[in-house]
Amino acid sequence: MLNSYYKNYKAEAWDILQYLFKAKRINDHTLHFIAKFSGKLDLELLSKAIDISINVFPLIRCRYNESKRQPYWEEAGYTASDIIEFVEIQNGNQEYIKQYLYQQIDAFNGPQLNIKLIRVEEKDTLCILMSHMLCDAAGFKEYLYMLSNIYSNIENNQDYQAIPRKNRKVKQILKNLSITEKVKIMFSKANIFTYDDVKFELEGDLNNPFIEIRTINKEDFSRLKVYAKEHEATINDIMLTAYIRVLFELFGRCVTIPCTVDLRKYLPNHRGEGFCNLCTNLICNIGDETGRTFEETLYKVKKEMNKQKSNIACVKSVAMLEKVFDVFPYRTARGIVEKKFVNPPIAFTNIGIIDEKQLAFGDSDIIEAYMTGSIKYDPYFQLAVSTFDNVATLSVNLYGTQSDKNKVNIFLDKFINELQASVY
Repeated sequence: MLNSYYKNYKAEAWDILQYLFKAKRINDHTLHFIAKFSGKLDLELLSKAIDISINVFPLIRCRYNESKRQPYWEEAGYTASDIIEFVEIQNGNQEYIKQYLYQQIDAFNGPQLNIKLIRVEEKDTLCILMSHMLCDAAGFKEYLYMLSNIYSNIENNQDYQAIPRKNRKVKQILKNLSITEKVKIMFSKANIFTYDDVKFELEGDLNNPFIEIRTINKEDFSRLKVYAKEHEATINDIMLTAYIRVLFELFGRCVTIPCTVDLRKYLPNHRGEGFCNLCTNLICNIGDETGRTFEETLYKVKKEMNKQKSNIACVKSVAMLEKVFDVFPYRTARGIVEKKFVNPPIAFTNIGIIDEKQLAFGDSDIIEAYMTGSIKYDPYFQLAVSTFDNVATLSVNLYGTQSDKNKVNIFLDKFINELQASVY
């Protein structure tokens, strides 16, 4: 490790909130990405690409520090040698490789990025962990695209450099809105405190993290897209519909589902000015009845989500959060957030498409890739969906017992069955 860096960076509101999520035992603050290649990557080239990417996003080489009046990111001089580990094994199965995904990023000791390059019989798997305090899933995808772009370019240009991206504040959303939109946000009702108290009965086990996966193959996912188009709905609507129907079967009532929304949709090119958290929740509440059929539930979900997506009020909650930390002393602001902020026991996040065209490491072909969010502590439960090359990966992450894992598997099986029975 090189300790020649002394610059510090302000911890933004979302950085702090993600830290508090772990402190309050809601979820850890680690995002997970895995990619399987048809061949081998160049380890030396990858290390060089990581070092260049750190210069673009220097918070990766920082430690989180709460020792002063305001928390900040402290330069610690981490380099690729502290971040990447190469592992070569003879016989690797999916569970063995997934064990690397269960590790946590240590915010206070850093670095904020952890990479394992696992080689099994001349084929590589890349496991990448990123601190959720630094960015959300969309920001993580932007980083991965940049890393792969650097890797691909320095093969032919050893002096390749990328331009630093610095603005990590939520205000970058507001400055791109019209005066009329800002007024609407100002007088809207914030939904940051909205949640449903229905929850899974989980035991929890801090020593046993797990990520349960289900895959929807290309053929079945193509059918889903056709079905969605025929019903003038989105894949997100389809997933939410199945989610609500399975939860109704399990709990005997309609559950209000918070759904993560990427606020970059309000930015030019849908791209942040820096790597950061720029998300909030939309609330899908279809009332007390699902309807008898999948189509009836889908109609309700589509109607509600269209209304939510057209309402710019969703920006207010994160703008308020940033304002609290900008205006009040840190201890006061933290106390307000810890007292007022509630996290829904059951949630949904659609990480969206991982673009195979933007995620290309030179000539090395990726045959499978997916991303999952952070790992939850009981009683919190979240279904995540990511898509790569028209294959959808569903995941539920939890610190839990074998009994909890069984419940998660029952849920995922019911979810897949709901899709198959109603759509396929």
